[in-house]
Amino acid sequence: MPDVKLVEIIPLFPLHGTILLPGSILPLHIFETRYRQMVEHVLENDELMIGIIQPETLDSKKLCDVGCAGTIEHSQQLPKGNYVEELKTDTLYRRAKVKYSSFTHDIEEASLSKDIELLYKNFREYSERNKLKIEWEKIEEIPANYLVNLLSMNLDFSGIEKQTLLESPDLDSRLEDLIALMGMSGSSEDFADSSPNYLN
Repeated sequence: MPDVKLVEIIPLFPLHGTILLPGSILPLHIFETRYRQMVEHVLENDELMIGIIQPETLDSKKLCDVGCAGTIEHSQQLPKGNYVEELKTDTLYRRAKVKYSSFTHDIEEASLSKDIELLYKNFREYSERNKLKIEWEKIEEIPANYLVNLLSMNLDFSGIEKQTLLESPDLDSRLEDLIALMGMSGSSEDFADSSPNYLN
């Protein structure tokens, strides 16, 4: 993995229910004026790193202690001045002085020491309960370490549950947390709309 310039002070983009994990890509559509200004400032100053962080609750101004810094890999300005961004993590908007010392391993290629079949088994059960339509051939082609982070970011967990996955100290721990959360997930049969969902 190429060297990553870790910026000490970065702008923050608070997003409830959204996390960014190492090695993953997060597409964003940025339309709010202050965050469009944030993107313009970052691009103009060649500071391509932005912090994705959750508020403690949906409407809270207080932020969680742990987020994830990502670099802007691609930026496209739309006709109305909105931006479509892709953030890729290597490891009046708010800025923060951040510390990376607890997560230095995130800039390295992580690998799982646990049996990946546990992930497939639990994800199949989760998908059946929640009526997800999955192309399993494509899922099995995804490297296991990336799949853990992909599912952690995209499955329908609460903000608190996603924060737990973000703060997992390593990939094996995140896998354990992910399996536990999939196991606790209820069935979508509880809802009136029983049409199948799709995993992006």
